Amino acid sequence: MPFRTAWEGALNVTPPPHFELARTPQAGMMGNMEQEQYYIATEDGKTEGPYFFASLEASYTNGKITQKALVCIAGGQEWVQFGTVLEQKWKEESEKTSLQKKQERTEATSTDVELIPTIEGLFQIVGVLALLAGFILFCINVGSGHTGIGFIYLLSGAFSCLGCFWCAKVIKLLSYANRLLLVIAKNTRNATDKQ
Repeated sequence: MPFRTAWEGALNVTPPPHFELARTPQAGMMGNMEQEQYYIATEDGKTEGPYFFASLEASYTNGKITQKALVCIAGGQEWVQFGTVLEQKWKEESEKTSLQKKQERTEATSTDVELIPTIEGLFQIVGVLALLAGFILFCINVGSGHTGIGFIYLLSGAFSCLGCFWCAKVIKLLSYANRLLLVIAKNTRNATDKQ
């Protein structure tokens, strides 16, 4: 039976005898509305259901019920307009979607951040190896009587080490700048979307 509008006296409708036996979530209007079941008041004052929220939403989309149709969650006593339930569902979905997007952005950012310390670490390792190689060549050349060349190797290793550590620091600063620019771009895009 199609129900176009809520029956005027639906607030006086008493739930059917099996109403209290329905085993569905009791989280009121909050909770998982996809699994919740609802009774609906028809135009002639009868209650039908329970129906899953998804089927009520499909009936609303098809024009079989309106936002003013009165519904009662299975196991509850309060009759409310379907529009109220629908608004809460849409709000919940919107919050869930924004939370998922935020988590995805956080995961993407954390993945980017993990790569940069690896590159930074590589430069630091190369710098330490260059210093170690310079020291070893210094010791070898000093032992064979070529002290001048040994100092050149030691200085070369030290400056190579400093250069590698400087590159690692520059990469770290560039990653901070990149993250800052991403935040600025996101805020600018959000401000543009709101207008």
